[in-house]
Amino acid sequence: MQTKRPVISYVLLALYALIVLLPLLDLVSMSFKDLPGIISHPFSIPTSIQWSNYADAWSEGNIGTFLVNTAIVAVVSVVIIVVCSSMAAYVIARFEFRGNQLIYLTFLAGLALPIQMIAVPLFVLMKQLHMLDSLLSVILVYSASGLSFSVFLLVNFIRSVPKDLEEAALLDGASHFQTFYRVILPLVRPALSTVALLNFVSAWNGFFFPLILLSDPNQMTVAVGVLSFVGQYATQWNLLLPALVMVMLPTVIVFIFASRQFIRNMTEGAIKL
Repeated sequence: MQTKRPVISYVLLALYALIVLLPLLDLVSMSFKDLPGIISHPFSIPTSIQWSNYADAWSEGNIGTFLVNTAIVAVVSVVIIVVCSSMAAYVIARFEFRGNQLIYLTFLAGLALPIQMIAVPLFVLMKQLHMLDSLLSVILVYSASGLSFSVFLLVNFIRSVPKDLEEAALLDGASHFQTFYRVILPLVRPALSTVALLNFVSAWNGFFFPLILLSDPNQMTVAVGVLSFVGQYATQWNLLLPALVMVMLPTVIVFIFASRQFIRNMTEGAIKL
């Protein structure tokens, strides 16, 4: 029985991986077909590879500009979230003062409220601040929406770090900021990796707020920009599908490298603790 259980687990995991990968593989396969081939035989292997689909999608869809805008939004949002949430979580987890739990509960309240519910007030606010058609408006929205979960995760992770390490650093003459930077942050790298990865993917794939806050084609993110291939009466599938593959590729690469770093940090953190 003990030998059969791992086999069954591996079979189930392989089936699940196949179910997840098949649509992605079909997407990549169709991206190399011409338009008649996509419509008539969507699930077949392409008989001739149309490399021109990617070149045409890149040039006609302005994908390069969209990718740069999306990268700016995702990277800046992640930096703001990691910096602000780590400092806030350290103060909440380590300092006792009046209102500490109230601040923590305020962050947790953000988890219960989908940010899409306040889309109209956010739109009006950005309009009054003259920040519509600006990447900064999307960056601020994603940064604010990502703080709640990030603070929640980091507070619990920091509380698991022994206080003796901080007390030893303080006795050696380190300030609270030096203790936070040199002692706490290295030990919570696994949590920081998780925060960065989840918020990067969320910002990269974000569609709702770029759609309502950005209308200038030169300021659009890639999730909204690819809609230029979708017309009222027809869709350019031979251009839309390669564009979707190019949109998906950066997040796959980031996830592969971040997941390896996450596992490595988990092992190092466990040894240090």
